[in-house]
Amino acid sequence: MPTTSSTHDNGFHHLLQPLRLGDLQLKNRVVMASLTRNRDSIPRANLHVPYYTERAGCGLIISEAALICPQGTEWTYMPGIYTAEHVAGWKKVTDAVHERGGLIFCQLHHVGRVAHPGTRVQRSINQPVPGPSDVAARGGKFRNVPGAPGYVTPTPIKDPYEYVGLYEHATKCAKEAGFDGVEIHNANGYLPMQFLESHSNKRSDEFGGSIHNRMRFSFTILQALTKYFPYSRIGIKIAPCGGYNDMGELDEHGNPSIEKAKETYGTFCKELEKLGLAYVQVMRWWASYDPMIGGKPRAVEWDPIAYLRPILKNTPLFGNTAFTPEEADQWIQDGKMDAVVIGRPLLYNPDYVDKLTSGRAAEIYKEQPGDEYWWYKWRMNGKCIGKLIY
Repeated sequence: MPTTSSTHDNGFHHLLQPLRLGDLQLKNRVVMASLTRNRDSIPRANLHVPYYTERAGCGLIISEAALICPQGTEWTYMPGIYTAEHVAGWKKVTDAVHERGGLIFCQLHHVGRVAHPGTRVQRSINQPVPGPSDVAARGGKFRNVPGAPGYVTPTPIKDPYEYVGLYEHATKCAKEAGFDGVEIHNANGYLPMQFLESHSNKRSDEFGGSIHNRMRFSFTILQALTKYFPYSRIGIKIAPCGGYNDMGELDEHGNPSIEKAKETYGTFCKELEKLGLAYVQVMRWWASYDPMIGGKPRAVEWDPIAYLRPILKNTPLFGNTAFTPEEADQWIQDGKMDAVVIGRPLLYNPDYVDKLTSGRAAEIYKEQPGDEYWWYKWRMNGKCIGKLIY
């Protein structure tokens, strides 16, 4: 891929090199992950604006997941991107990021079958939990619902095009809010991923059955979004290893299958490669995302980045999940990926890029056991108010 060369004396020559995404120029290859903050349903000037602007040193910011419609998620105060009020709130964020020389994409989100009818929002809209098929996810706990129940069996979606329309409307709102582009959240067991994988999609219509039918939902969404952004301003996030929210391709015996995962995601990415997308963000296997379900690990433990890199020849590949700066720099140098997506370290280090640039990488604070204990304790005692969580 064409890039602009730059010389650095800090040990991260490749990670801090600019990257071209279509008509956008990223000043470095550190991408801020879509970190759910649970702070308020409407982006606020006193919370969201400083949070994002403090991290505008990243080459690209991907917003926290923004709901495309009201949905009863496990997160009580996840923001949306479907009303004029949302647009106004996000506009303050994007303006502030741009003033700091940053770029920001909006991650479009629908949780599908991993909603719960007992959550605050789901009760208010009084609509069934939707999914591609009536296949419930296993495991999981809704701690903000009395009794901390697990997942319910979803109601099969009658008309997937209705949901495509929701994604399109959310993209219109993202454009009005000043985002530089959008990302489809096609990972972590949410709605597009539920359509894509065979164990969660048992439909017999044009959106189910073969891999080409199962990926139709994602491609129909992507095409609809081009009404407001070209493909070069649209990214997609995928999680070929699954695990979280009972995802990951299975063989005929119900065991995690590398071959099935390769078939699904290899075919999917071959088609994505044809579009000229801004990027494909690929999550790799991580123990923290590999829960035990039915007495055995749920995720498919393999290296999807290595497998998909030769397929995504001309599409930027962003690697995600627990990369250190040193590892990311080496992987970029080796051509395994084009940029790295950084999550929790950016929560603790809003000046993450500055520390890399100024030779202070050793000062980057790493999450320690107990760092989130206060948050967990508040929730367990019933004293935690979602919009106060930082």
